[in-house]
Amino acid sequence: MSSETTLHIIYLESRMLLSKKRYSGWREVQNEFADYKASLGPWPATEVLDFLHTEYPKSCPFSDEQVRRFLDSDDETIAA
Repeated sequence: MSSETTLHIIYLESRMLLSKKRYSGWREVQNEFADYKASLGPWPATEVLDFLHTEYPKSCPFSDEQVRRFLDSDDETIAA
């Protein structure tokens, strides 16, 4: 098993989040956020960035630098 940190992309009614938290499934994510819409992952950070740059080519919600800083931080979640 890889030690690489994986991320969830969490879509809420109000915003988008990236989370390093380990979830057992999407229902656990849904239970944590009242305005939950959908979630993707867990994916390695490189796949998350590829996905975000593909889906949002003109205005990616998270910069590569933001994601790098987030991965190095103790924070579990960041918001766009």
